[in-house]
Amino acid sequence: MVRKMEHNKIAILMSTYNGGEYLSKQIESIKEQTNTDWHLYIRDDGSTDDTLSILKKISDNDEKITFVNKDNIKNVGVIRSFMSLLESVDADFYMFSDQDDVWKKNKVQRALSLMQKQDYQAIPVCLHTELQIVDDNLQPVELMKRGRIWSDFQHFLFGNCVTGCTVMINQQLKEMINFNSLNYSRISMHDWLFANVAAAFGKVIYDPTPTILYRQHGSNVVGGKDSQATSQLIRRFFNLQGELEDLIMMVRMAEEFNKQYGDEISGRNQEYLSAYAKLGEKSSLKYNLHLITKLPPCRSHLRGKLLLDFLMLTHNKELLENYNE
Repeated sequence: MVRKMEHNKIAILMSTYNGGEYLSKQIESIKEQTNTDWHLYIRDDGSTDDTLSILKKISDNDEKITFVNKDNIKNVGVIRSFMSLLESVDADFYMFSDQDDVWKKNKVQRALSLMQKQDYQAIPVCLHTELQIVDDNLQPVELMKRGRIWSDFQHFLFGNCVTGCTVMINQQLKEMINFNSLNYSRISMHDWLFANVAAAFGKVIYDPTPTILYRQHGSNVVGGKDSQATSQLIRRFFNLQGELEDLIMMVRMAEEFNKQYGDEISGRNQEYLSAYAKLGEKSSLKYNLHLITKLPPCRSHLRGKLLLDFLMLTHNKELLENYNE
């Protein structure tokens, strides 16, 4: 039975770690949102700068902001930090905030309006948006995604295009996450997990309008460079160790997702999930060649697919040896 919602309660979840330089600006941009039906929950992950004093001062003076662990500061890592917030908070929708960006004033309302157009009371939905990359002074650099996105489970099995600080998920998605049994060492990032769940059992929605200024600075070099551009692919071919580590993490994600949801997935998605969940323990030239032939990796660019094919065939022994380290 679908529950009737009398209002749209939005929980904004922020994890901080030594973010004092930009933190106040980010929180101010949240407080200036056109939609005010939200509550900001902040968990610090062991900061040693002035982050704690900033958080205490702000939360003590604003009833819409809760510093959830001000008396129990502990480092657990970014994934566990966000997931512990999600597990402990009850809302209708959940958004995720970094500590050093700036939200445009309509970010919350635009996400809510788009979410309300979906069947959000019946299926898990993950909404994500474009990002405007800016420098330290908030001057525009470029858009991050520029259309390089996908929405189906098979593509998400091999890579993530969802950026956590742009995400809104619904209660239906949260209810599908098994917090107590999840092996966090097998999860690359929380946003990738959300995308996998939504793609497998519901819907992933992309909004091409940027509603966030994504600050790129010395301690946050993520960037909008096209990983499939020829120059980037050349660099990736000369850094196959990094590519191998990414492949191992991908396989670990598949293995964990299969443990959590394998019995609930069917058809071609189940074939892909089951086969690649076993890649870490079965990797060999024969097995990997069979996968490439029968269940080829799904990548948004042919060049990226060929790079992954090459890695699986030429580094099958290294994959087997390093998987369980």
